[in-house]
Amino acid sequence: MKDPLIESDISRRRATTLVMSERNFKIPLPEINPFPFNKISTSKYNCVTFLPKNLWFQFQKLANVYFLVVAVLQAIPEISVSGGVPNILLPLGFVLTVSAIKDLLEDMKRKRSDNEENNRLIKKRQNSQWVKIKWEQVKVGDVLFVSKDEYFPADMILLSSCDTKGICYIETKNLDGETNLKHKLANKSTQEYFSDPSKFDYFTCSVKCEDPNPMIYNFNGLLKIEGITSALSNEQFLLRGSSLKNTDWIAGLVVYTGHQTKIMLNSAKSRAKVSSLESYMNREVIYIFLLQLGICVFCASYYAIWYTDYKYETDIYLDLTRTGHADFVEFIVIFFTWTLIFTNFVPISLIVTLEMVKFLQAVFIAWDLKLYYEPTDTPAGVQSSNLNEELGQINYVFSDKTGTLTCNVMEFRKFSVLGTSYGTDDHLDLQYKIPHVDFVDNSLDHSDPMIIEFMMHLACCHTIISEMKDGELVYKASSPDELALVNAAKFFGYEFIARDQDMNIEIKIGERKMHFKLLNVIEFTSDRKRMTVIVKNPDGKIKLLCKGADSVILPRLNQSDLIPKTWNHLEKYANEGLRTLVIASRELSESEYLAWNLKFEEAMQDIHHREEKVNEVGEEIEQKLNLIGATAIEDKLQDNVPSTIKALRDAGVKIWVLTGDKVETAVNIGFSCNLLTSEMVRILVTSPKTQQVSEELDRGIKSFGANTDTHYALVVSGEALLKAMRGELVKKLILVTDKCNVVLACRVSPQQKADIVKMIRNNKIGARTLSIGDGANDVNMITAAHVGVGIAGLEGAQAVRASDYSVAQFSYLKRLMFVHGRESYRKNATLICYNFYKNVLLVIPLFCYGIFSAYSGQILYNTWTYQTFNIFFASLPIVIYALFDKEISYKRLEGNPMHYLLGLKGRLFNTSIFWLWILEASLQGLAITIVVMFSLCGETSSIEGRTNSMWTGSALIFAIVVIVANGKVVEFSYSHYWFSLTILSVSVLLYFFILAILTEWLPVSEWLDNYDSKGSLTQMFADGNTYLCSILLIFSFFFYKPLITHTTMLIDLIRKKKIVMLEDEELEDSDREKALQELPLEEKVAAQISLQKLSVKHTGFAFSGEAGHVPQITEKYFRSSTELLT
Repeated sequence: MKDPLIESDISRRRATTLVMSERNFKIPLPEINPFPFNKISTSKYNCVTFLPKNLWFQFQKLANVYFLVVAVLQAIPEISVSGGVPNILLPLGFVLTVSAIKDLLEDMKRKRSDNEENNRLIKKRQNSQWVKIKWEQVKVGDVLFVSKDEYFPADMILLSSCDTKGICYIETKNLDGETNLKHKLANKSTQEYFSDPSKFDYFTCSVKCEDPNPMIYNFNGLLKIEGITSALSNEQFLLRGSSLKNTDWIAGLVVYTGHQTKIMLNSAKSRAKVSSLESYMNREVIYIFLLQLGICVFCASYYAIWYTDYKYETDIYLDLTRTGHADFVEFIVIFFTWTLIFTNFVPISLIVTLEMVKFLQAVFIAWDLKLYYEPTDTPAGVQSSNLNEELGQINYVFSDKTGTLTCNVMEFRKFSVLGTSYGTDDHLDLQYKIPHVDFVDNSLDHSDPMIIEFMMHLACCHTIISEMKDGELVYKASSPDELALVNAAKFFGYEFIARDQDMNIEIKIGERKMHFKLLNVIEFTSDRKRMTVIVKNPDGKIKLLCKGADSVILPRLNQSDLIPKTWNHLEKYANEGLRTLVIASRELSESEYLAWNLKFEEAMQDIHHREEKVNEVGEEIEQKLNLIGATAIEDKLQDNVPSTIKALRDAGVKIWVLTGDKVETAVNIGFSCNLLTSEMVRILVTSPKTQQVSEELDRGIKSFGANTDTHYALVVSGEALLKAMRGELVKKLILVTDKCNVVLACRVSPQQKADIVKMIRNNKIGARTLSIGDGANDVNMITAAHVGVGIAGLEGAQAVRASDYSVAQFSYLKRLMFVHGRESYRKNATLICYNFYKNVLLVIPLFCYGIFSAYSGQILYNTWTYQTFNIFFASLPIVIYALFDKEISYKRLEGNPMHYLLGLKGRLFNTSIFWLWILEASLQGLAITIVVMFSLCGETSSIEGRTNSMWTGSALIFAIVVIVANGKVVEFSYSHYWFSLTILSVSVLLYFFILAILTEWLPVSEWLDNYDSKGSLTQMFADGNTYLCSILLIFSFFFYKPLITHTTMLIDLIRKKKIVMLEDEELEDSDREKALQELPLEEKVAAQISLQKLSVKHTGFAFSGEAGHVPQITEKYFRSSTELLT
């Protein structure tokens, strides 16, 4: 059987192996089924939990908590500036509603995907017939009928199959990412018992098995039918999420349903994710709030002192002795009064603006035709628009291999025979092409005896089973590599037909058929790295045919001049990213074979140590081989994968490939997609023991001191990771990965993928991670990362449902990050800073005006214009900017990875940048207040000789704030459109229109707060100082920066100085600096030796077959050795 993937959680592993609880049930089950139904849910909310959970998530944003506290304070009449009415609840409610609707719409996408799966149909045995029911209606104890190419709706025990031997083939790429078919075998007793379909209607049985657990490749149980007890193992266990292939039908008994199935137990629940930009924003909100408290304390203290000193002197017109409070109470009242006045220090419009912008940015991502994959009619999808800007700040990309980087298609491309390489880089015309072969070379001599022997080897040395379907020969393969090799033999005229009942291999050569007697098969295993068949040729000769990795075949070869030439070809193929196998054979004498076969039969009969014994006798016979040649197979990559990986690496993004495949397969793909290169030193950490893992990591660390220019790649196995991610070894592992440009983690379980992502998150604080995958085995990894991307491919919708974003191809990740991610970061970072800027610009004049009112809490602005500032006067221009502004053409953004450094380095949003915005707004607000109050207020206007009141100054202050706030958008925008300029102009003019309504056209009313400000707009326009102040202030705000910049450049040019732009380098971790410091001479020598040991050339071996995935095809045909040879 297949080697199980290593479980990463030791405590859970021990629990399931040592104290595993049991599930016992009898068929038929009672009417009230004690087990859960098969309905699944991956969404965050349901009808009951939506409101409380959504509010909980909403109030995790500190800004919302802040405004809720403000609403409570506004309801207290003594301190309220709104008459005791909590009017902040209206905009707060609007913000919460908009955010809730957005979350609901995004969660409904997950809900729809769940419904699609829950409403799939499957046949259930009911009332003596097979009746179609929905997946969600399946229960434990049901007997289901699954047809070819259908998915299994629950975890089931295989009862019977259309094959007389009870064999069926399944594809588990949804679970482990592997496309090679695996066989399952029904128990002989159940296969015979259910040969009569009517027995499904009245049979009784009892099942004893493990309780639900997440260990995908482990299952043990007992099935008792009519007194006959059958042992159950993984060989009879069918997993939800896998599909039936090359088998017409099977019948199975459901044992686990819904969220108790192994695939669901390996799937993490959806969780709310927050972008780093929002996290930083929440932190700055705290600082702003502390600043606000400090200002309020200052204002209240100032007023309390003034109140103490002047309450009697001013009593004649302020009446403070009668209406005032005790000194301390007065301090408290004024403190909270100023708290409410400064409510807009934290912009309530920010939350709703940001939510709305992100939602519309997500719509643009979904509408992007460059992310649309026409062959499958698949657009990009967005499930969590909260993370748009996070796509522009990714430090680590964790990728699955199968189905994400590759297309799951193997094609035979080249081969070497007698030291000659055949095959070119050209491709076959579609009219001549057959599946799994893309070979072009007109120089091939088909009559060459060695070519014939090579082709016969391909046609005979495999475990493929064939069958006729609709008059066409179909191969059933557990290995896509073997499928390519056998199809290649067919392409060259050596067609494998079948194996008959006497185990004769039938090969069709032109119109002639030849029969080779199959004597033995020694299957491929991860340890052996080779497979062998022994056949008897039509001429009576016994031949051993072997294929495998160069590293294991080379020591078994007879010396030959062909070996160096063939090895050069292997290196050439490997550099092209092709998967290689070495082909060899030897002739056996009859006596030699008979003596060996007795040992082989004895090994096969050893139930407990079969694999070890077979390996031992295999070692004896697989010697003194003659080299025939080598094969080169292309594991087809998805379009533009190499260029995408190169672009990501050039942008400074580290790429990790996490796969359930073997080391050789993953390394080969690494070379084919340019993730690995021949110049890279590969650090292998694959040992199963802790001490050995530590030594391998130390060897890698030592090699770092040999040459600073060397590029490194870490290749680590799941079993070694299990040891390396515990205790002190974690630091060594992080140290090695820091130095490595590439990390390949092989043979890792779904949970281990998630643990690797969490390890980086926990040890690299501030680093942003992205996981991309296409199968259910990638769900844990996707949910563990800061951003999860699902490939909408051929492996079902589990990854897409659990992801934050979905695309159809890995190559689309470049546009998603470089264009949408980078631009979302740029615009959203500016949007956040700008929203604080404009509100501080609005609020600072209130503080400055306190100088003239003893900080008594006097409001400077009209209540209505103040409350509607963020709704009418300064809201839409920034939204237009965040949606349509374009700094650089998208083509240039995709083509130049250096542009991605903007978000990767966080150049637009950090504490210093944020507070520079606040400082600029504060200084501008101070300047506006001082200039206007001293130039306008107290002056006599030209109309009626009336002196300008504070409300005339207030109108002008507010007008300049609106103009400057909107002008700021023009200043930092790169693109200007007619509609953006129109909206900006309307926002400014709208203020004057509303002010005219309030102060000129409507009657005086306490409710309108226009008693003192009546006629102030007319007075403002009538005073010439209005225009002088406005021009002076606006000019100084917007032209000082370019003036300083151009002056500096001019001075530099005059002095003939060169301006050099240097990129900020990231600081290395202190532990890394310590480890990589200048080494003494003896340590340098040791480092050089370590480097030489690690520098091994890549020869491209990869083979995806696994022992046990096809039946041992000679197992049931053991006869005496003389019978086999006759």
